[in-house]
Amino acid sequence: MKKSQLVVGAMSIAATLACASNLMAYTPAETFYAAGSSAQFNTFALAAGAPNIYSAGVPALCGTHHWSKKNPGGSTSITLNDPRNPGSIVPEGGNIWIVWNDAAASQTSGGVICYYLSVDSIVGVRGYQAKGTISLPAGLVGVADSNIVPLLGAGEALPANIQSVVNGSVLNVGVTDIRPEDAKFATMRALTAYGTQITGRGFTGVGYGPFPIGTSIQSSQSSATANPVDFAIVPSDTDPVNSSFPVRTYIDASVGASPILVFANQSNTGNGHFGDGHYTNVNRFVLANVVTGNLRHIRDLADVAGEADAPIHVFIREPLSGTYNTMDFTVPNSREIGGDPSFANGVVIGQEANITPSNTGCTVKPCTVESGNPLYHIFSNGATRARVVGTGEMISTVSATSDAIGYAFWGYSAFQGKPNIKYMTVDGVDPLYSGPASNPNGVGFIPQCATSGGVVTSCPLLNFPNVVNGTYPIWSKLRLLYDPSDATNIATTMVSYAQAAANPITGIVTDFVPAPLLQVFRSHFAQVVTDSGAGYGGNNGFKSGVPETGGDMGGAVYTVQSELDYINDTGGLQQTDQKQ
Repeated sequence: MKKSQLVVGAMSIAATLACASNLMAYTPAETFYAAGSSAQFNTFALAAGAPNIYSAGVPALCGTHHWSKKNPGGSTSITLNDPRNPGSIVPEGGNIWIVWNDAAASQTSGGVICYYLSVDSIVGVRGYQAKGTISLPAGLVGVADSNIVPLLGAGEALPANIQSVVNGSVLNVGVTDIRPEDAKFATMRALTAYGTQITGRGFTGVGYGPFPIGTSIQSSQSSATANPVDFAIVPSDTDPVNSSFPVRTYIDASVGASPILVFANQSNTGNGHFGDGHYTNVNRFVLANVVTGNLRHIRDLADVAGEADAPIHVFIREPLSGTYNTMDFTVPNSREIGGDPSFANGVVIGQEANITPSNTGCTVKPCTVESGNPLYHIFSNGATRARVVGTGEMISTVSATSDAIGYAFWGYSAFQGKPNIKYMTVDGVDPLYSGPASNPNGVGFIPQCATSGGVVTSCPLLNFPNVVNGTYPIWSKLRLLYDPSDATNIATTMVSYAQAAANPITGIVTDFVPAPLLQVFRSHFAQVVTDSGAGYGGNNGFKSGVPETGGDMGGAVYTVQSELDYINDTGGLQQTDQKQ
């Protein structure tokens, strides 16, 4: 298979100052410099560094050497930096893996270096568009591999030669679980004043402005924040932060699709609590009222007489999360449940309903007092609704909080070793198996990878039939953006290897459904793509020569075959889209 090729862009001024001695010292022949969604972090690591992934006898795509690390923070913090205004834009920390070959290690011809920094999807899209740079401090040279990717195996200490190339390097891939148009819309929504109509859309803002660099959205549990910063995605647009930065072009590639799991803490088995056996399913209309704070009793989730009245503890993500936006626009903010946004008349609909962002009452974490930012609501019956930032914090917090409920994109490593939590079906539809009874370990049991001596040795292969056929309601397509002008980039080949790694029959870790196996898609709709309110029309991308455009989070689900037949029968671009 021929590898697609892409140019490493110029370093930012900030990166130049940080590593002037290494500037352009070595340019690998092939690269995959990615940041974005945690949902694809592990699979792409296996695509890069595991042999025999694409087919038997085929060596690892990026090389036989690897190093991974959870972000240590402090003086050795691993971050994505936005060069458009480095003095005002907060660097985004994340976990990283790096894979390289012998030529890269010795900095000779034919070198390959691939890496992936795990941050939120929207941060990944922004980082790509802003030509973000990676900070990998010299203090990490010689630090041992942390082996944070299951099934990749033990790596080696970080070499100085690899650190010198990665530090200050410019992203050429952005990885996301929502479309780039939806990422731009979500950023505008976050930056627009609370209850004020977003320019070009009927939806209202959620109040973390001002434009273009907003107010940090805080976690109720820790010092973690999400930082809304505007960006441009239309080549003819002007960058809203720094007009001297040209807008970057991109091509987007479909990777696969993943379900969001709704899960609850089952440690309390008393009557009326999540562990009593009656709470295995949630109706999506009920779920909408749970995540918006309108339902505050666990017994509201099950139609069972005589249940005791126990308060529910709800955790939601931040508005810059692809997970948050997928949940918001497929459940509480869907057209079916939330209604037509044009009739909102200044009312915020969805997970940000009934929040006062200017209320910063919580100053000690975890929060115990009423607050808007960080979100921590206390209801009269003792129920709470609170914000967490990041997939890891969501899962660990729900796992540690009795009678808590939350949501996250599926992934083996994210849910490994969390016996306190169980997943729930939605409208009776199972996200992982054909039905609840098909789970070999019992209803709601979260599948686990096998371990030996604390090391993951294998993971059960899942085929996600209800994502493949579209009947599970909360799922999204995973994508990456890549720079078509970069002659070193191997993004498209990485996608092929990642899809092979995720194959439910011949793969090794099924964190998502490979795109070629999907029988359905979400219909695309016109989405705002500039701060002035201009938009891209919705095209589903199945007609030859017509690019995929517009938003699709919360779009109506159609079968792929119906779309192909419609285009063939009518010559049209797509079936009538379901507007968000």
